[in-house]
Amino acid sequence: MADVIYFDEEAQNSLKRGVKKICDAVSITMGPRGKLVLIEKNNEPPHLTKDGATVAKHIHLSDRVEDLGAKLLKQASENTATVAGDGSTTSTVLAKEFYFRSAQALQTGIGTPSEITGLLSEKVNDVINILSKNAKSVSSNDEIKQVATISANGDDYIGSLIASAMDEVGTSGLVTVEKSKTSDTTLNLVKGVKIDRGYVSPYLITDNEKSKTVLEDPLVFIISAKLNSLQEVLPVLEKCHQSKKPLFIIANDYDQEAIQALVANVSKGLLQMCAIRSPFYGEKRNQILNDLATALGTKVFYDLEEKSVANILLSDLGSCKKIETTNSETLLVECKSESDVEDITKDIQSKLDDKSITKEEEAFYKQRLIINKGVVAVLSIGAHTESELLELVDRIDDALHATKAAIESGFLPGGGISLARAGLELLKKVTDSDESLLAKTATKIVSDACLTPLRKILTNADMSADYIIEMIKNNNDWSYGFDVRNEEYVNMIERGIIDPQKVTATALKNAISVCNSLLSVGCVVLNSEGYGQGVQLVQLSDDMY
Repeated sequence: MADVIYFDEEAQNSLKRGVKKICDAVSITMGPRGKLVLIEKNNEPPHLTKDGATVAKHIHLSDRVEDLGAKLLKQASENTATVAGDGSTTSTVLAKEFYFRSAQALQTGIGTPSEITGLLSEKVNDVINILSKNAKSVSSNDEIKQVATISANGDDYIGSLIASAMDEVGTSGLVTVEKSKTSDTTLNLVKGVKIDRGYVSPYLITDNEKSKTVLEDPLVFIISAKLNSLQEVLPVLEKCHQSKKPLFIIANDYDQEAIQALVANVSKGLLQMCAIRSPFYGEKRNQILNDLATALGTKVFYDLEEKSVANILLSDLGSCKKIETTNSETLLVECKSESDVEDITKDIQSKLDDKSITKEEEAFYKQRLIINKGVVAVLSIGAHTESELLELVDRIDDALHATKAAIESGFLPGGGISLARAGLELLKKVTDSDESLLAKTATKIVSDACLTPLRKILTNADMSADYIIEMIKNNNDWSYGFDVRNEEYVNMIERGIIDPQKVTATALKNAISVCNSLLSVGCVVLNSEGYGQGVQLVQLSDDMY
């Protein structure tokens, strides 16, 4: 069959319909009075959620051009959730507004898509700078609790739980979420380690919704060498396969052949595996690997000769209760080692206190400290039904990521207020400037779009958005806003309605990136032949190779 091609206005109109549909579905979750979305899942319980990224991932439109527009918008939602842990709904709403308002301006002939996209990016950077200037640093446990509570849609119990967890683990932020076997939600402290290294291939992901690999009760194989082929470690793989234990490999590097074989065998279900590269280089890497071996109750394997590998027993490998790996970091939970590392941690801390060390040395000593002293706070989430449990895990996971982001980059007034204030400030700066008409139009587009999240939060609560926004405009206090839950004007920070600066900035960056991509589309090509056939997997024999 021939390819189907759509040009210019026809292509843009279909893309807009797709963008609007996904935005409408995601945006109804915004704010404390936003609605839940019920998602049908094949052979699983229905999924109730208020997480924008989760809603977006499950939307597939029948019209293929509309679906392409929706998929582009999903990128803003998913990237924001991946980087900042929250803000997926905000980024979706912003991207749609940037796109629709810009497309409307372009129809007047005021400029070309390439001209306006550059100006839009420039104006969004100005908004991010305004937000950074007004962000406040997290200085108390109460503020951590406020961030967590708001991110968990106002659930005070969850906020308190996350604040307690963060208080126990300190700035390392080693907190993970798991499903409890009971209906109770509890907090436990266990030995754990975080490594700033992610999976060698995204095809190893086991949890597509959270874009991470999770291995339960795995064995850990630490190799101080380059792994050129799976054949080199075949005896270990066979033993793991027979024991039905997942295997986690840490090696200095991997040949492409080894990665392809790893992915192929995992895809076929022959193995449960994940692999990461060792952190650091040279002597620093050797020290880190030895620290990891001590924490996991194993040793570092330097020799991959056939005879040496054949003699490795499963008991020689390290172990822990769970390993979570994302594209950038790995968390090992409940390591089995009981070794006394008090003297080591004191020595590392004294070196960290030395102000003359380089940034690289500081990162090295911090990593060693986390490995040797690491404590992970495990939030075991319980509920009475599977649907309730899934929704609760979503909320707590988002709140946890948002809390970490606030500690990292500071916080702002929440509820859409900080974005609205930044947009108004941007507009005020250029009112009397001698910028071109196109530049002023770009400023107006960004300013108006920044008001949209606040407007949507108010609309979802069935309140008069225009009147409330005018009342907020008339007060110059940056923290002055409207508490939708209690229906009153308050100081948002004092009331505890706050958002992490990193979440808001990330949502803006991803939204304008997707908007600019959509504006630049002049042609859509649909390949009719083979559409919907899916990805072809490599065909392998049943034997390991």
